[in-house]
Amino acid sequence: MQVNLDSRTYYNLIIKQGKHVFARLREHFAVVPLKQQQNSQELITRLELAINLQEPVDVQMNYGFDQEQIQDFHGVLSQTPAGALLIQDQKTKQIHQLMPDLLRHISFS
Repeated sequence: MQVNLDSRTYYNLIIKQGKHVFARLREHFAVVPLKQQQNSQELITRLELAINLQEPVDVQMNYGFDQEQIQDFHGVLSQTPAGALLIQDQKTKQIHQLMPDLLRHISFS
């Protein structure tokens, strides 16, 4: 009697991929806790410090002016010569452009 070991390996691979997809979906739809909304003067001060010090910061930004949905970013802030705000994510190394009008909270890590 012969046992097909390839089918067991294939089954384990499918289960592993399913767990990975589920973990990514759970992370994607995780609820982000709201941090206290900072006033414009405090945001400007922290933006200047974050850009000048080049240290990692946590940034919360609204999705839109009329929405309470937010997104968290963690990384180093920089500014282009044109004035655009960029943050490089510490984990993924991806660069995201931030909208200054939609920023709600900046804190140093």
